[in-house]
Amino acid sequence: MSIIFGAGATGKKALMKYNNESIELFVDNDASKDGTTIQGIPVAHFEKAIDRLKDAHIIIACKAWETIADQLKEYGISDYEVYGNVGYIDIPELILNTYEDPEPVNKEWMRVEINKQVKAMAEDVLFNHVEIETVNRCNGICSFCPVNRNQDPREYKMMDIEVFKKIIDELSELNYDGKLALFSNNEPFLDDRIIELHKYARAKLPNARMHLCTNGTLLTMEIFNSLMLYLDELIIDNYNAELKVIPSVQKIVDYCEEHEELKQKVTVLLRKPDEVLTNRGGDAPNANFQNDEGATSCLLPFKQMIIRPDGKVSLCCNDALGRCTLGDASKESLQEIWFGHKFKHVREFLKEGRANFARCKNCDTIFLC
Repeated sequence: MSIIFGAGATGKKALMKYNNESIELFVDNDASKDGTTIQGIPVAHFEKAIDRLKDAHIIIACKAWETIADQLKEYGISDYEVYGNVGYIDIPELILNTYEDPEPVNKEWMRVEINKQVKAMAEDVLFNHVEIETVNRCNGICSFCPVNRNQDPREYKMMDIEVFKKIIDELSELNYDGKLALFSNNEPFLDDRIIELHKYARAKLPNARMHLCTNGTLLTMEIFNSLMLYLDELIIDNYNAELKVIPSVQKIVDYCEEHEELKQKVTVLLRKPDEVLTNRGGDAPNANFQNDEGATSCLLPFKQMIIRPDGKVSLCCNDALGRCTLGDASKESLQEIWFGHKFKHVREFLKEGRANFARCKNCDTIFLC
């Protein structure tokens, strides 16, 4: 029998994978959850469950899994596995309605955890998430996006193939095995080279975790089957005001239902094009610019490298317009940029909270990565 450490959304997703019969208990650091149940399985606060944890196989199902692992090690507990930290979405469902029974976000806990991780971050740690935007255009009209097709202010740019190969080759020399995505603030299938680019990247980076996000409007079965030879994970943001699966995506869903190996790699997220999300540093057209996160740090500049089509490196994935450039991958090495003075400058300010850095002080995005 096993114990799931984490009684939140990730823990519930883990239960779907491991099934009820093999799980005897949920454990959580949130004392308010003690004595509750999840699908009939009791939830206990960590302090009450220490003795049971020592004799059980533990499944850590929490975004802050590294913190949980350290917590267990303090008690000499090492028999655990981690659920949900490998993939970008990594859930068992093929189709997920993101508005159905949403798990309340404990923002105060996230603030504390983010600040804790940032302060503990070593200076010599390399990025573990790379996004390469090969063309800076999207065909979507989402009202929350500062680069939707109706108001994209960016000068059109497609990445030069030599710049792309330089980036991938450098990652290969680093034996990079983190997350890699050939998209950022764009629709990747507007670049008709996208399959060949994935082929090159996969050959050079056999151990990288490659994922891709798309709105699915340009997907065909031919493109899908070719692409999945190289991807570990495909996330389709299915935008429809009535949360209906659009025709091009439905074909993919039907095909995946008949091919289990693909079903495990694909996630369709039902989303509304007019939803209000975070303000993305003040650039989201439909979001409130009021921000109460000034004292909260951010993990993105400590873990994520975002490369635009001209090779310029952005502050983070929320800097869709490229307002803050920290380097140029077409001229500098990735390590020179990552360990350079501009990134260091940002990180030093963020360690004391985002209010200290001009580009970040208006951003209300908080999440663990």
